[in-house]
Amino acid sequence: MRIFLLLFISINSFSDVSFGELEDFVIESDYDTRKIQIYYPNNKLINSDTLFILMNDGEELFNAADSWHNMEWGIDEKLKQMNLSESDLNFVIIAIHSAKKGNRFFIDETKRYAEYFPKEAIGYLNRGIKKRLYQKWINRNSLNYLKFLTLDVIPFVEEKFDIKLNKKNLGIIGASMGGLAALNALIEHPDLFKFAGCISTHWVGIKPLEYVLLPITREIKGDEDTVNAIISYVGSNINNIDDQKIYFDHGTFGLDSLYSSPQKKINKILDSKSKDYKYLVFDGYDHYAPEFGSRFDGILEYLVLN
Repeated sequence: MRIFLLLFISINSFSDVSFGELEDFVIESDYDTRKIQIYYPNNKLINSDTLFILMNDGEELFNAADSWHNMEWGIDEKLKQMNLSESDLNFVIIAIHSAKKGNRFFIDETKRYAEYFPKEAIGYLNRGIKKRLYQKWINRNSLNYLKFLTLDVIPFVEEKFDIKLNKKNLGIIGASMGGLAALNALIEHPDLFKFAGCISTHWVGIKPLEYVLLPITREIKGDEDTVNAIISYVGSNINNIDDQKIYFDHGTFGLDSLYSSPQKKINKILDSKSKDYKYLVFDGYDHYAPEFGSRFDGILEYLVLN
């Protein structure tokens, strides 16, 4: 593992957040060279009670100019609006940029889907060309996001803050494929994560032709085989999760309109095993970063503040 500090800018000279402080780093590893940002909503106050939150698609969280679609969650603005107490703000967000890296090139567009797809679910696909394609092009070591998290990102954070991260002080949140990756991380590493926030989780996968044309068409209708494989994977491994919290939501327009049916099947699995989760539907909401960010306060209240 090789870790390099790219940039440190203090609050006095960094103007991209309206509330709190932000640091930029680059991690170089066998899996990828990746920008991460560390966001402190409470003036870098770190103690034994500090909660660390990994967030996928970090390029969309704070600065619209970093994202491919010039949109952002606006997390700093949302936290400023919430006007939380100092003790409530005792958390740090580790924003991990995706393979997309903020541009629109074909390879980045498709790499993000591949890296966030739960590799363990590939084994639940029916035999055939689709499964072979997933095994060859998606189940690659260089696209293993969970290994990047556990072997590079988490050790980097532990070394920087001289702490040990585990299910007592570490959570993970993501949206769309990033939400699927968050649940995957919780299932595969329940010893590390105390919660997973899964916003507009992309249960429906993508057909191979849609995958190839994604950078051009930006259209996804979903793939039933992939849905079934993901649901089977979750059902077969849900007992890995003990008392951790899980948050789910989705809208009703656009891509989010595809999520209701598979989400209900996931809920049925969770209910049958008495798992702790919350599920919300936001009527009229679509699949956009600002709409993810608009409900960040509710996500925090359930996963962090309760």
